[in-house]
Amino acid sequence: MSDTPILISGRPQSQRVEIARSFAFKVNRGNYESSDYFCSQKGECDLADAADFSERLYQFCKAQVMKAVREDLQKQHKGAA
Repeated sequence: MSDTPILISGRPQSQRVEIARSFAFKVNRGNYESSDYFCSQKGECDLADAADFSERLYQFCKAQVMKAVREDLQKQHKGAA
């Protein structure tokens, strides 16, 4: 067998890769208490788009985690008032 890519419509088939990215954040609430936040996502893309796709997955995870942190801190402050 040859390592030559299969031709479809005169173009080589693009190589696909799976990428997984995650983001974690810890909040120290005092009195030896902390809250952990975590998001993980994965997806598949063309090899040529891997760097951009990886960064977008990371930014998505980070945004989701920081949104959850903000919401929990707002709830905590409302409960303390």
